[in-house]
Amino acid sequence: MRMIVTGANGFAGREVVLAALRRGHDVLAIGGSKAAVVPDLRRSITMDLRDIAAVQSLMLEEFPQAVINCAALATIDGCDREPEKAEALNVDLPRRLAQLSFHVGAKCIHLSTDMVFDGEAGRYGNTAAPAPLHLYGRTKAAGEVEVLKYGREHAAVIRTTLLNGNSGTGDRGLHERLFKDWAAGKQTPLFTDEIRQPVSLSNLADAAVELCERPNLSGVYHWAGLEPLSRFEMGVKVAEHFGLDPEKLIRAAQRSDVPQLGPRPRDLSLQLHPLAGKLRTPAQPFADQLNELRIPRGTETWYEQATGRKVVRLLEKGIDF
Repeated sequence: MRMIVTGANGFAGREVVLAALRRGHDVLAIGGSKAAVVPDLRRSITMDLRDIAAVQSLMLEEFPQAVINCAALATIDGCDREPEKAEALNVDLPRRLAQLSFHVGAKCIHLSTDMVFDGEAGRYGNTAAPAPLHLYGRTKAAGEVEVLKYGREHAAVIRTTLLNGNSGTGDRGLHERLFKDWAAGKQTPLFTDEIRQPVSLSNLADAAVELCERPNLSGVYHWAGLEPLSRFEMGVKVAEHFGLDPEKLIRAAQRSDVPQLGPRPRDLSLQLHPLAGKLRTPAQPFADQLNELRIPRGTETWYEQATGRKVVRLLEKGIDF
């Protein structure tokens, strides 16, 4: 299948490219500021995805059979700082990709977020009405509407959540951010009253690519791990998995302890039905996700001193050479 992946140099996008290549697809990876560096990837370009005319020319030239949109301005702070960029990447780009995908008969998969909800109810189903608390959530919710309106039966939205995995830079994943603090001698405060349902990065990528391969599936779906956990519970499980003492590295906190963060959703747990019953890719428990994690780059010496365990790292094509 000829496939375009946008945002391919990002945390999720790079993994989607890897999953697509594993499954035998012909991938054109589009990065924003820099090209995606992925083993065995033959075609990778950079372009400003806010240039809608350029996006249109590329789509009509490539005539893909599937598009997976991983591009976004994907942080609350980033959207607040650059609202025009947030509108362009989170709303305008998905709209145009959906329109063009429908025009060329391609499946359009758009990655969205649990942040479209306010977190008051928890256990959100795929038909729950969005009620975002900030600009990031509002633009992502608006992007969903545009994708479904213009992509119609060719389009599917995947709302997902906190990404758990290894990044090339060593600072994007859940455990990587924790290790960075711990190696710097910081005890990390983690909220006991903020619930998410972390998902394995590779598992999400497999689900997104499989959805491309299933022309009968369209609409809004949720994909996450199997367990809702507080951030504090996640941190404890990460520390214990790597043989570290969570009592030394983590302290329990509540959202009210940090009022300057502004409104934060309390419980963004998701119901995975009906997608979990339709894909061959299984949703994973958190324990299985932990087994995929590596000691982050730059923290090896600290980890060896803290645990007495030797870190053996194999060189990775696309990262080390």
